[in-house]
Amino acid sequence: MLSILSLLASTAGAQSSANGTDPTIPEPTIVSVVFRYNPNKIVAGVAGGLYIIASVLLFIRLFANRTWWGLCLPIASTFMSIGFYMRIPMAMYPNSLPIFMIQQLFTILPPAAYLAFNYILYGRFIVQCVDRRYSWIKPEKVAKYFVISDITTFLIQGGGGGMQASTNTTSDKLGADILLGGLVLQTLSFAFFMILVFHAYRKIVNDGIRPSQEHWGTILWTLFFSSTAFMIRCIYRVIELAQGNGGYLMTHEVYFYALDSLPLLIGISTYIFYWPTRYFEPKTPTDMYALQP
Repeated sequence: MLSILSLLASTAGAQSSANGTDPTIPEPTIVSVVFRYNPNKIVAGVAGGLYIIASVLLFIRLFANRTWWGLCLPIASTFMSIGFYMRIPMAMYPNSLPIFMIQQLFTILPPAAYLAFNYILYGRFIVQCVDRRYSWIKPEKVAKYFVISDITTFLIQGGGGGMQASTNTTSDKLGADILLGGLVLQTLSFAFFMILVFHAYRKIVNDGIRPSQEHWGTILWTLFFSSTAFMIRCIYRVIELAQGNGGYLMTHEVYFYALDSLPLLIGISTYIFYWPTRYFEPKTPTDMYALQP
C-alpha cells in the first residue's frame, strides 16, 4: 500500500525543487507527484456507479438470505464506490490532502474485506457442506488466522512507508524494501489460502465425491473464481510497487482500472449471481450452528 507519509514527503521535495529552479514552473501537486496523470472524472464516475450497483444487489442478496456474517462484502463495496467518486473532486482539487487521503483509503482498504468474506465462506462451507477432515486448518479458525495475517502484513507495509518519509537515503531505500516485502507477504498469504481451498477440493474428489454433481459444488466454483480475480489484483499491486513511485503501471490510469478495479468488481459480482447460502447443505443441527457468531 502506498504510504501517505512517503507521498507527502516526495510532494514536498518536488515542490521545493520546482520553486528553486524556475518560478514559472507550476508547483507540483499531490496528484501530479503520485500519479503523474489527472484522474479521468467520467471513468471514475462510471466505476463508482458500477460499484454502487454491485453494492445494492449484494445488500439485496444478503438481506433476502439473512446472511449477516457476509455484511463485510456489500459494505466494503459501498466504501470503494465512494473512493472512486472521490477521484472526481481529487481531479478538481489535486492538492487537497483530505480528498486525496479519503480517496486512497477508500480504494485501498475495502479489498481486505473481500478477502475476509472468502475466508469466512471457506470455513462455513467445510463445516456445513462436507467435513472438517478435508481442511488442513480447522475451518472455524481459517478466517481468524488469515485476517491476522492480513493485518500483520498491512502493519509491515505501514512501517515501511513511514521509513520512506525519512530524509535519510538509507532509510528511504530500506523503507521501500519493507513496504514491498509486506505486500509480497500479503500476496503469498492469499496464495496459501487458494492452495488451502484447492487441497480441500482434491481431498473431496479423492473420496469419490464429484462437486459438479453436488448442490454445494457452486460454492467451490465461486471461491475459486473470485479468489483468482482477487489474486490478479494482488499481483498487479506487487508489480506496481516494485516499479516504484513514477513506474509505468502507477502513472497510467488504465491499468488501475483494468488490473485493480475490474478484477475486484468481477470477483464480488460473482456472489450477486451465486449467493453462497443458497447452496449450503447443513448435515446436522450442530454443524448448522457451529460457526454462528
